[in-house]
Amino acid sequence: MHAPHDMTWYERTIRDNEAIYMRHEVPMVSWQERKAANVIKAGLLEADKATIYVPCFLGGVDRCVNLPVKIGDMLVKGVVQDEITADFSIEDLVRKYPYSVKVTSVDYKDYPLNPKMSHIQIGGM
Repeated sequence: MHAPHDMTWYERTIRDNEAIYMRHEVPMVSWQERKAANVIKAGLLEADKATIYVPCFLGGVDRCVNLPVKIGDMLVKGVVQDEITADFSIEDLVRKYPYSVKVTSVDYKDYPLNPKMSHIQIGGM
């Protein structure tokens, strides 16, 4: 899999009814932008604006084991240094980085007969 991009992953955890975000740098991903919309009976519903593919095996190491991305986490295309604090919120992150998405789906694609194809497919909007 061709993975020419890096990304910053803000891992969300809830502590004392407050969202806490820990920043991680994730090298070598494939970040695919999309513009799409789904129409349902109630009206227009926005679809994912990005699909990110993270190859599991790089350099003989299964990095998918240590990448527990989940719905509600935030991703930014590229490596950014900003930490989420009381002075810099998720809303500030989204304003500053237009290529940021909130994770809406995470699919682990496991191919035991050809591990080089194994990857995580992440949808975000």
